[in-house]
Amino acid sequence: MNASVLVLLVLFLVFVNCHEDKSNEAKLRFYHGSMEEYTELYIYEAQKIFSGSWYNSSRNTVIFSHGFTGRPNGPAVTAVITAYIQDGNSNVALLNWQELASMALPSFASSYLNWAVPNARKLGVRFADTLANMSAAGLDLKKTHLIGHSLAAHVFGIAGNAMSQGKQPACIIGLDPSKVAFENKPAKLRLNPDSASMVTVIHTDITKYGTSEPMGKVDFWPNFRHMGQANQPGCDRRPSPTFSMQDLCSHNRSWQLLIDSLKHPGTLIGSKAKNYRTWKNYSQEERKAVTFTLGKCDITAERGNYYLLTNEEPPYGRGEQGL
Repeated sequence: MNASVLVLLVLFLVFVNCHEDKSNEAKLRFYHGSMEEYTELYIYEAQKIFSGSWYNSSRNTVIFSHGFTGRPNGPAVTAVITAYIQDGNSNVALLNWQELASMALPSFASSYLNWAVPNARKLGVRFADTLANMSAAGLDLKKTHLIGHSLAAHVFGIAGNAMSQGKQPACIIGLDPSKVAFENKPAKLRLNPDSASMVTVIHTDITKYGTSEPMGKVDFWPNFRHMGQANQPGCDRRPSPTFSMQDLCSHNRSWQLLIDSLKHPGTLIGSKAKNYRTWKNYSQEERKAVTFTLGKCDITAERGNYYLLTNEEPPYGRGEQGL
């Protein structure tokens, strides 16, 4: 093979790789008052949104992201984004990494471990640059809340870890952060209490897809069980097909509770305790001693574990009766 042919081959491979990378590139979808009206930009050009009318500096900014196999019109994205749009108090956006989080390989396990997880780690580092660029263009990070379900909780955690303290987002809410490939890993490689000024985690599926390890400044444990399968109320305990809605029932309850906290403020209240056994043995007065509302991002909250009981269907909150 002569030199000119080799050069052409190298250039062709570079072109192909660039094309593939762009086809899989993550995007930010900025919503203009409804799910159907949005502007979508690649994350490396997201700062361009500030040349238009999407950003209202008087509001908080909420950026949600889906987990493994998630998609922009999937149940989690549709429900969470719709809830925040209808609430009307935030600039709302979606980190859309559908291709990078897809089932790209023959099985769920191989796709998760060998495709989605490596992509999540890389995306987290890159998204830190995206946030920095958006901040330079006008985004107030002190009023920015990142909400990640499952694998996306770690995407946002890694992004926050890559940013210097004082320049991190105000809040990360981790919705049942993924267990496999992240539990018992170094803090810098996953969501952790220092990933943002305030990190709140809602754990709903600790026996299957979600981590059983505290990862926030505040960790909520709704309907926790010390022994046995910790299904959420209303979720079937019988075996079901992998990643079916029945299989994901407890895992998805995390974002359902978040939505409920938005629609019914103050009804999902957690009671602080060192651990579940301590909380279970508390008197009613002791359970009321230190409480915090699920879904809030308040840096003055006492750090630790918060336990609560919920209903099996919406509205999930039981107020003080859930303590």
